[in-house]
Amino acid sequence: MDKHSFPHNIRSGIPFFRDIFDMNIQNSHTLTVRWNLSVETMKLAETVLFEKTPDMIKEIRIFVKRNGIEAVRTNRIKRDKGKWIIVQVPGHALYRAECRIVNSINVSLKLAETVDIFLAENGVSDINSFHNAETHTRWEEQFSAYTCYRTEGKGK
Repeated sequence: MDKHSFPHNIRSGIPFFRDIFDMNIQNSHTLTVRWNLSVETMKLAETVLFEKTPDMIKEIRIFVKRNGIEAVRTNRIKRDKGKWIIVQVPGHALYRAECRIVNSINVSLKLAETVDIFLAENGVSDINSFHNAETHTRWEEQFSAYTCYRTEGKGK
């Protein structure tokens, strides 16, 4: 588990606190990223980025490197605590996660990052195949591939 807090020089007397940010392999095809950003961290980010927390964008990024090819997946988060489950991740690859905050003039601050994690070969080879486990597709799009709707006259 990789835990980060802001350096001492910008704390200026704020009591000690820890933020939690980690990534682990649940099974051979699934990664889970967990985070818990403290209120103090968000206040310090406001100070550094000169913007209020509601106006900033919080992002979790997953970097994958496989056979010299690199890809990134980004998830914008709304809560200071949560988890992101990523499924169908390709094997024989290195993964790293980072948490960033971006202000309205596109200046970003990296709050935390994990060390590289190697995921062994798992039969998934497409580097662009991994996606969110919580993906919510619109039900109209989901059914349109399987269902044909006919409209004939009134009520038929």
